[in-house]
Amino acid sequence: KTAHRRQITQADIEEVWKNIILIHLQTILGISSLEDILNPAQVVPQYIVYNMTNTSKRGVVLLQNQSEDLPHWVLSAMKCLANWPRCNDMGHPTYVGFERDVFKTVADYFLSLPEPLLSFQYYELFVNILDLLQPHLERVAIEALQICCLLLPPPNRRKLQLLMRMISRMSENVDMPRLHDVMGNRSLMIQTFSRCVLCCAEEVDLDELLAIRLVSFLMDHHQEILEVPAYLQIAVQDHIETIKTIQVENLGDELSTIFPTYSFCKRITSQEFDEQKIYTSQAAVAELLENIIKDKHLSLKDKKKKLKQFQKEYPQIYQDRFPTTESEAILFEDKPKIKQPMLSLRKPKFRTLRN
Repeated sequence: KTAHRRQITQADIEEVWKNIILIHLQTILGISSLEDILNPAQVVPQYIVYNMTNTSKRGVVLLQNQSEDLPHWVLSAMKCLANWPRCNDMGHPTYVGFERDVFKTVADYFLSLPEPLLSFQYYELFVNILDLLQPHLERVAIEALQICCLLLPPPNRRKLQLLMRMISRMSENVDMPRLHDVMGNRSLMIQTFSRCVLCCAEEVDLDELLAIRLVSFLMDHHQEILEVPAYLQIAVQDHIETIKTIQVENLGDELSTIFPTYSFCKRITSQEFDEQKIYTSQAAVAELLENIIKDKHLSLKDKKKKLKQFQKEYPQIYQDRFPTTESEAILFEDKPKIKQPMLSLRKPKFRTLRN
């Protein structure tokens, strides 16, 4: 038989990207199969290649089709908020509450999008990643999210990168005025944009809390999660070079027959795991609990429902806030009943009738 040097096509390159991404994700999650959380048919290799190669110096996706990008007025508003108060030097008109109006403009745009940035089809995948958001698994969670975000359509990834950069800067900016009368800026960012990032096509009870938890973590680690992972580029390049040098007897041989069975997972020791902590995320979640407690616009029924959901999702933080059933009961006992003021208003009328 005559040996042939295999010609590498664009389709081959895309298949290498897809396989290496899936092998690494499966290894880092420590599962035998991805089929329960991800349908391989949903993975578009062209998206992965585009997200890895069409980027600015800062790693932000650059779109060739400008119609898929954020509208110019939204980009301007986001730039203004991210660089506050320096944006005032750019000739923007300012007045009391100007920053709140600009923020509302951005929020309204993202809330109007037909689908969350992480897309409906990857909901199960990202919800499973949430199980990794534990102090000793922070490194693993970052790497898993880094890979999952490469699967997104390029316009979604770009919007996510710009949104995370903006809200992270805003929440850390001491010069940014308060954008809400009750809520801190960080909590406001998380509560406003969580559903724009992650939600299920069919709404579920804990949907909101899951999204809050993920967005809080994304904010804290967005630079690393949304950067282009160099080690994946090297792995793909090395494998493509390997394929080029392989002598294939049958030109019809599938690429899978010469694909590696090893993984590219960067293992770290359990001691390094234990040294990783997520103090900021836990503090943000505790602040969100306080906001639920203090929210005057919530009905008693809705407040109880939200607190019950919170208790189920974050039992330890809830226990710290309400160590006893008495401390929990006080929250609802302090609320005046509607009938009492009504009765007190009617008493004088009864007296006048008797007279």
